[in-house]
Amino acid sequence: MGASDEGASRGDVSAGRERAAAAHGAGQAARGGSTLMGVLAIAAGIVIVMNLFKVSASMSLLTADLGIDPSAGSWLITICTVVAVVLVLPAGGLADRFGPKRIGLLGLVCAALGSAAGALCSDIGPLLATRALEGVGYGLTGVVSPAIIAEAFPPEKRGFPMAVWSCWMDLGMLAVLNVANLFIDPSVVGSWTNLWWLCSALIVVVAVVYALAVREAPRLPAGEGARRPSLAQGLRTPATWVVALVFLLYNIGVLSLLTLAPLYCQTQLGLGVAEANSYTSLLTVGMITGAFATGLVLSRVRTLRARIVLLAASMVLAAAVLGWAYVYTLDQIVAFMLLTGLCLSIMPAVGFTIVPETAASPAFVGAAIGLFMLMGNLAGFGTPLVGSLMEGSAPALSAALVGVNLVGAALSLALLRLMKARRAA
Repeated sequence: MGASDEGASRGDVSAGRERAAAAHGAGQAARGGSTLMGVLAIAAGIVIVMNLFKVSASMSLLTADLGIDPSAGSWLITICTVVAVVLVLPAGGLADRFGPKRIGLLGLVCAALGSAAGALCSDIGPLLATRALEGVGYGLTGVVSPAIIAEAFPPEKRGFPMAVWSCWMDLGMLAVLNVANLFIDPSVVGSWTNLWWLCSALIVVVAVVYALAVREAPRLPAGEGARRPSLAQGLRTPATWVVALVFLLYNIGVLSLLTLAPLYCQTQLGLGVAEANSYTSLLTVGMITGAFATGLVLSRVRTLRARIVLLAASMVLAAAVLGWAYVYTLDQIVAFMLLTGLCLSIMPAVGFTIVPETAASPAFVGAAIGLFMLMGNLAGFGTPLVGSLMEGSAPALSAALVGVNLVGAALSLALLRLMKARRAA
């Protein structure tokens, strides 16, 4: 890179900092609405996850009504996930450029329209197309909601709302699985559409309140010598890459555990399907409880340095419980599920709180969160490998997951050095 290019690059980041600082100052007057904005950002995430997993809650009726097998039905979730993985990084750049409120509303509108259109479908092909549209909402919301929280709360007060946000998937899944029984009738195969209409209506309600109540700092137009924030600029920060890699390593073990725990209970412990699912649900209970507890801790642990140390400690705890993940016995199952859920809830709560501060400036928070979410989603592609290792040698798999998470702990400490050096510069 030449001197002129380097100077231009620094100028872009400096201009971004100046614009963000001006916007941040303008947004201070809106601090009174911070709690409402945080609630709405989390509510948007919950209804989007309900929309994602409504398929799981109504799979038997859906497959019977459309005349498809469960394998084909599973594509109704997979297509949403694929679209979301493709969109999370661009979503961060769009949020930085146009503001998280606009991009969040776009996501909610796509999800509501997709769900309403899906309720009118009688064939798997058109239904898949509507689910792709819903996937746009899933991908955008996963990035925009934490960006709104980051903008609504100063760093020292961001811990609790980010911790609650970190269990958005668990809260949404828990909600749809409990609400579904009130709206579908097992004796009427077409009643799955009731759940589609319900999700569409809930998303519309959240979108309306969101449009009226969410306030954000203004995006200042580019002036002379300044450019709008770009995704490429936002991805130049080493600290953001480090915390995103930590999330990737964490999720390799966690996503595979959530996916494979019922199978382990059946094949290794001899449990039936219903028992295995029931015990595995204790993981979710533990993770939700732990996320709220971590939020309370983060309300007191307010410095970035202390939070990064907590991040490293959370990876050590993850290594400890994942080392137990594929070797526990039947008499240990309840303790394992609850303790593991509690321990594994800490890293995402702390990670979401830290990642906005790794951005080069507040103008690039969306890009930082987008990269963080992308790395977390990419970890899911390692689940088949973990599954094959579980069948071959469970103790070796547990040892490997311990090593992976200890690498994450080491990277967390490297992040501490990076942030210290950046502040000293």
